[in-house]
Amino acid sequence: MIIEKSMSLKSTLEQLDYELLASIIDCIYEAVCVIDEKGTVVIWNKSAEKLYNIDYNKIYGKNIREFFPNAIVDTVRLTRTTAENIQHSPRESSHILASSKPLVVRNKFMGAVSTDRDFNEVKKLYYDLETANKRLLFLENEVRRLEGSFGNIIGTDPNLIKKIEIARQIAPIDTSVMIIGESGTGKEVFARGIHEASGRKGHFVPVNCSAIPSELFESEFFGYSPGAFTGASRKGKAGILELANGGTIFLDEIGDLPLNMQAKLLRFLQDKTLTRVGGEKAVQLDVRIISATNLNLKEMVKENKFREDLFYRLNVIELSIPPLRERKNDIPLLIGFFLKLYSKKLCKKIKGVEKEAADILREYPWPGNVRELMNVIEQIVAINTEGFITKEHLPASVLEKHENISAVSKKYPLDLTAAVKKLETENIKKALVAASYNKSKAAKLLNIPRTTLYHKMEEYKIANQK
Repeated sequence: MIIEKSMSLKSTLEQLDYELLASIIDCIYEAVCVIDEKGTVVIWNKSAEKLYNIDYNKIYGKNIREFFPNAIVDTVRLTRTTAENIQHSPRESSHILASSKPLVVRNKFMGAVSTDRDFNEVKKLYYDLETANKRLLFLENEVRRLEGSFGNIIGTDPNLIKKIEIARQIAPIDTSVMIIGESGTGKEVFARGIHEASGRKGHFVPVNCSAIPSELFESEFFGYSPGAFTGASRKGKAGILELANGGTIFLDEIGDLPLNMQAKLLRFLQDKTLTRVGGEKAVQLDVRIISATNLNLKEMVKENKFREDLFYRLNVIELSIPPLRERKNDIPLLIGFFLKLYSKKLCKKIKGVEKEAADILREYPWPGNVRELMNVIEQIVAINTEGFITKEHLPASVLEKHENISAVSKKYPLDLTAAVKKLETENIKKALVAASYNKSKAAKLLNIPRTTLYHKMEEYKIANQK
């Protein structure tokens, strides 16, 4: 028994269920000791027995000083002040972490309570926690280092994951990369991810080659010296390549680069030096080139629309990004991500997408890929306030394409076996009508043996109308 009546605590303790209270206190992990106003031990739980190797029956009813001459709990009794997490040696070979408070019941001082723990055990727990925190911090840093901007690429499609792994592997290698993919597949996101994972200290400079007028290409890329041409800045201007020094330049739509500029870019790739327009001094640069296109550059090379030598300089490592229609299982993930993004941005309370609408969005071919999906979700969220997205909320272009696909599917099922059966049935019937149900003539029209025609008619249950 842990608790017994003490004369000084009698009026309080006798109101309690002793067995219940004893069981509760024995469940406490810390060593619990309660002394009355005279320093007599009235509570000593199982953890205290284990920590101090003193049986309850030996210490109960005795003054705490008989066992622990400098006990903190007795000091608290005398001073009536709280002590928290004090490293203490109440007796030789005993090292604990003690906390103690005065015991006040109904505004009457009645003694003191202490909770003690083995200091070595606390120290080990602290060490384990510190180690766990350091490991967590290390893992978080590793995740950030490994992910970079690749963490912005949403999807679980095996082909996409493979491309991310390749991009991560080539990131530290200082070589040119060509990213192939349709418009809207995320070529720039991949390029930025490669740059951030590369460890290069300079900037990531994206350039859309199709957006720069051909007459301005040279000055934009290579910069110009003061007074190089009419209207030029008196201070001159650094070009795009100089801005990317120490970093990465991303040449999007590289297929739109004029042939004369292709030659200049090739020369820069060969010696990594440039001379500004109107200038004389050559500048040495450290720039990594990542290019991207949705065109077939190999065909353009054959047609003399793109320099073959530049193609091989840029296409040292080729990374092909799959279109969204080839990774349909990623569409629900992207929808969920963009719904949350634009619901928060536009202060809307969109809960999700109903199954019918979700199925339509999943089967839509998305010619504009992720960029188109993002725009569609933003449009849907913008014109709705709350609740679930239904079929009626989808844009007309998506619904129209869905209806066309459904009509084709009804005429010719996507199931190849069913589609072949439907087509053969229709052609056999047409041939029979054209041959006035003469099976020999119908077989010749169909270019199949007559026995095959009989078999097909029986298999497809085509009645002989004549």
